[in-house]
Amino acid sequence: MSTKLEKIVIFTIFALLVVLVSGSALAEPALSTQEELGSSLYFDANLSNPPGQSCASCHDPGFGFADPDRGKPTSEGVILGLFGNRNSPISAYAMYAPVRYFDEVEGLWIGGQFWDSRATGDFLGDPLADQAIGPFENPVEMANTREGVLQAIMASNYYWTLFVPTCGEINLMDPDAVDASYHCVGLAIAAFERTALFAQFNSKYDYYLQACLAAGGDMHQCAVGAGPVAATVGQKIFSKKEWHGMQLFMAENNNNGILEPGEGAMCSACHVADWIPADDYKLSVVVPDWAPAGWIPPVFTDFTYDNLGVPKNPDNPFYYLPPEYNPLGMDLIDYGLGAVLGDPDENGKFKVMTLRNIHLSGPYSHNGFFKSLEEITDFYNSRDVADWPAAEIPDTVNVDELGNLGLSDTDIDHLVKFMKTLSDGFVP
Repeated sequence: MSTKLEKIVIFTIFALLVVLVSGSALAEPALSTQEELGSSLYFDANLSNPPGQSCASCHDPGFGFADPDRGKPTSEGVILGLFGNRNSPISAYAMYAPVRYFDEVEGLWIGGQFWDSRATGDFLGDPLADQAIGPFENPVEMANTREGVLQAIMASNYYWTLFVPTCGEINLMDPDAVDASYHCVGLAIAAFERTALFAQFNSKYDYYLQACLAAGGDMHQCAVGAGPVAATVGQKIFSKKEWHGMQLFMAENNNNGILEPGEGAMCSACHVADWIPADDYKLSVVVPDWAPAGWIPPVFTDFTYDNLGVPKNPDNPFYYLPPEYNPLGMDLIDYGLGAVLGDPDENGKFKVMTLRNIHLSGPYSHNGFFKSLEEITDFYNSRDVADWPAAEIPDTVNVDELGNLGLSDTDIDHLVKFMKTLSDGFVP
């Protein structure tokens, strides 16, 4: 069986298992017609050219909604040997990223989808929808056209039952109608990505958080592991290493290379552990029934963009594609947000991704430079004092919050153990 055919079989089986097993995510409440259409589109491997790749190929529910192939830094497209230039991000919990905007107080861009925010949400009104229509027409991803996608949908068994009731009949003879149908595809996928399957909130951390709340703990202290109630509950549920890792994760650090008592790794400066007011969202988002009314549990990102000083990855297969895909070869520089905005001050900045399911989604960073959580955590710790390669774009590197934290190997191990508690599917 070929690799692509294996993927078709695997994703078809997984889609069936999702329906059977994830009753709380998909059956309660039942999906709307638009969400069911989005589910069919998400798992349909016939929408690429040639057939063989679906959205789930690079955002597999069994791998935290990331690429299941952890052996390469970036994802292979439907055409064998063609790769994208960036690591596939997690699509779980992506629904919480707002339409991109500039925060005048903080002086930061916030929200949007993709590593560089180019799916802003301004086009279709939803960043997830703006993102969803991109891979179909990308020559190194699904390599199709919008007409080709719509033709495949017309030949599918869900065309009359789901697509037409949601989007209307497809008219390939009218360019405006083609665009409208194609945009409806993106909106349907986005609607599916806003269901509980993509925001399960059932990690070990969530189990602890519910127990802390049930014990009468303050919701904000519980979230960051502070206060006597959190300590009592946390040390019963987490291992000693996980609990220590949580304390390190939440604590500040002056980045001078000396870990003073009470200091930590300052991870939560960007991967924030704050509750989010549900009223902040105009678009549909999941609010778990166990959370305090009107509040969304921490998703461990502030949705901003940052230059961490990540080196160019010589193992990125995109550099070695034929010139029609990458005319610059290894000389290509990835400017990230700066290229999207045309602003040199934003060069080299990439999205601060959620840490939920992060253990399932390696390799790490926008270019897959880091093969393990331990490696990228060590980079955060020792970037400025150890023998790491130079940053791809040095001028805008964040030099205040990382690079010389003074963590020991044991500290790094405990941080990683805590981050693993953020993966969904925990069984007490």
